[in-house]
Amino acid sequence: MTRDGFEHAKFVSDDGLPASGRAKARGLDLRPDLPLSTDRLVGIDLTHIIHTSDVAAAKGGGGSGGGGGGGGTSSFAPYTSGLPGGYNITIEFKGSWTQDLYNVFVSAADQLTQLIIGDIPNVTVYGAKGRPKNVDDILITAELGNIDGLNGVLGQAGPTSVRTDSSLPATAIMKFDIVDVNAMGLTVFEDVVLHEMAHSLGFGSIWNRLGLVSDGLFTGENALDEFLAMGGSGSGIPVEQDGGSGTAGSHWDEETFFNELMTGYINNGPNYFTEMSAASFADLGYVINQAYGPVIDPGYVLV
Repeated sequence: MTRDGFEHAKFVSDDGLPASGRAKARGLDLRPDLPLSTDRLVGIDLTHIIHTSDVAAAKGGGGSGGGGGGGGTSSFAPYTSGLPGGYNITIEFKGSWTQDLYNVFVSAADQLTQLIIGDIPNVTVYGAKGRPKNVDDILITAELGNIDGLNGVLGQAGPTSVRTDSSLPATAIMKFDIVDVNAMGLTVFEDVVLHEMAHSLGFGSIWNRLGLVSDGLFTGENALDEFLAMGGSGSGIPVEQDGGSGTAGSHWDEETFFNELMTGYINNGPNYFTEMSAASFADLGYVINQAYGPVIDPGYVLV
């Protein structure tokens, strides 16, 4: 197999500027509404622009599935995934949605709340207008709309606030250009959404805050145990060093893991969310379901 890839999580533009503070794009404001800091919450900006130039090889191509269709409705109510008293992902939908595209986000949230099961402390989030909102356990704003048409900015994704005691995200945004999403196709978009939602929950985005990366290696013991079980060796898991800011340092190494979902690239064929990626959420501080396995390939072995 060869890389038919796109670096779908290269979160910065070619000029190196992050998303925060950039000019308003046509039809959709990419700037996050950062919450005010409190004694239990700190507003941050770990979100970055995603460019379609990094996904061009996979969009609309071989076997990616049909597009979701534009011109949908914004009438979808917020969706909360996860059991009462466990870990809950709440998604608020803004913009133009179809049932198929809504289902992609719901499926990703359901997969991640089957993995993460332990409740974490609620926090109160204050928006730009000072209105308080109780968050249990993370609130993701999902937005589809027109940004700049085909083959420009795909969107923006990542945490916008984290808890002061644990650094676990409390709020996040995931925004996409509907034109590029339709061109990409549902099958590729499913991988992109699950990948970006994992970042929104902290994969890659809070590694440095927790001191989990040293000398290009992820050192969390739970993920490392799974890496060794997959045939890896050494004192840590290789982390991507190429691709620039937003890709380097926040993904598994592409040359080592290839079609693992949490590398910086989507590849031809199935992309697997392995036991290693699942276990890494325990290293972030989450309580995870040890029997989790709905999107894990049990035969994934390093070669």
